[in-house]
Amino acid sequence: MAQYVRINNYSKLGDLNLSYQVFYQIAEYATNKVRGAKVSSKASRFNIFKPISVNINKGLVTVAVTVSLNKNANINAVCLAIQEEIASSLSAFTEMVPFRIDVKVANLAQGS
Repeated sequence: MAQYVRINNYSKLGDLNLSYQVFYQIAEYATNKVRGAKVSSKASRFNIFKPISVNINKGLVTVAVTVSLNKNANINAVCLAIQEEIASSLSAFTEMVPFRIDVKVANLAQGS
């Protein structure tokens, strides 16, 4: 598994290497922007739980996000909005890196 993605000819100025942490932070920011959703903060006994996982394999970035949704939210609509927001953010920040986005709902919480 690669630790970074190389973008050749980034903005026509040279090469750029992006770490998996960059994708993690973009996904977290984009998910928390969607109304009725937030990145899950499910506690774990051994603190192994990671709400966002990023896998880079042969240039394809796979982002899996575990979210908590407002219990009154339309689950399908909010999950689609999360995917669209993450895709939009990744495209804006990373130019043309191919990616796949998976959203998993961990729980429904009382929201405002």
